[in-house]
Amino acid sequence: MRKNKKQLILKTLILCMTIFLFSAEAFSVILTNRGGDAYGDDGGGNLNCMDIKENSIIEGYIEEGGGYFLNALSNIITISNRIEMSNLQGIDYEELKKIVDSALNNIRNAKYTYYLLIQTALYTPYDQEVITKLKIFKYQAFMTKHSLNSVIFKEVEGYLMNGDITGTFIRIYNSFIKIEILLLSIKYEVVLNKMPSLPAIWEVNEEASNTLYFGQYITRVFYALQKNK
Repeated sequence: MRKNKKQLILKTLILCMTIFLFSAEAFSVILTNRGGDAYGDDGGGNLNCMDIKENSIIEGYIEEGGGYFLNALSNIITISNRIEMSNLQGIDYEELKKIVDSALNNIRNAKYTYYLLIQTALYTPYDQEVITKLKIFKYQAFMTKHSLNSVIFKEVEGYLMNGDITGTFIRIYNSFIKIEILLLSIKYEVVLNKMPSLPAIWEVNEEASNTLYFGQYITRVFYALQKNK
């Protein structure tokens, strides 16, 4: 009875996380979305046709990269589920290898997309009106009101208050690299039919979760700016 209850709780958790992830991707509001709003100024506060095009490209890369990352996150959660259930069900190493490969494929696609995003952002001027709004945004009040993780939000504040939007993309790109390295260490053990080390599982979960929160907090700030127009 206890075993069945534990399995039901785990299945319910996975189902809820899956619904959340697919909903997040469908509405494109999770990982630094609306960050493109900060780009496209000709220096005088006016948008021209080329600026609008670059703004759209940036936002497109953000959404595409976010989609790949969320897929990787879903894979990582599934890997953790298989490890969690191993004492009850054993491990199908062939299945686990496929899940790890899928996670690696998704995080590599996310990394490549963010590389393109960064290259585009580096050569696109900021919209100075948006940068000014970010500099005077009431971060402390926003964090308190929404009960946000203070450590991660303070990091977000450090970038946005200084108008370093491209820096947030670079920070996420570097996180993708860390996640890829951790997944490779997990794959190395799985292909040898060995249980992945728990520290690697913990670290990849923490890195992916922190990246999700970091990107989501950026999105929330940009949506708050849009709402206050």
